[in-house]
Amino acid sequence: MSKAEAVAAEKAAETAAPTRAPVPKAEADVLIDKHMLGAMGVGLVPIPVIDLIGVGAIQFTMIRKLAVLYGVEASDARVRTVLMSLLGGSVPAFGALPLFSLVQMIPVIGWTVGAGAASILSGASTYAVGHTMRRHFESGGTVDDFKAEAAKETFKDLMEKGKSAAKYVSRRGKADPAEAAATPKPATTEPAAS
Repeated sequence: MSKAEAVAAEKAAETAAPTRAPVPKAEADVLIDKHMLGAMGVGLVPIPVIDLIGVGAIQFTMIRKLAVLYGVEASDARVRTVLMSLLGGSVPAFGALPLFSLVQMIPVIGWTVGAGAASILSGASTYAVGHTMRRHFESGGTVDDFKAEAAKETFKDLMEKGKSAAKYVSRRGKADPAEAAATPKPATTEPAAS
């Protein structure tokens, strides 16, 4: 290799995208689980629209934290765009959240039914958003190159898994110790990445 080629190769290596250090999956999972629980709590808020704004804020913060964890640049505007494209284009069920939010205004029974359903759906959507973005970042993706359409099927699968996880968490909090031990935990295997 000539001196000029060596200098050119060195400059190319300096300008190439930095290699990301691998992030332990468990660390990302803990971050996602904490935000899922927070979203479930906000889903219980009996004030229409406030719960929707709160869940959106939690999911926005989660994506930002995942980006930091994976060493990915993420502008606020781009994170908002990614979040809206994921929820708007991939999850028709998420559209039911405003309905559950309004049902909570009905005294007693409305709050019980609406809050329970909104809490589960809030947790499930947060779970799906988090794991979709974790997979994208793990595969070397960035916020700028994320395509919601490409993640549509994976997102739907993760939404179903998120519903199971959210129901498990909500049952675990209500059950006595013997009943909680007998309640099967959802499977930890994830659907194949698309």
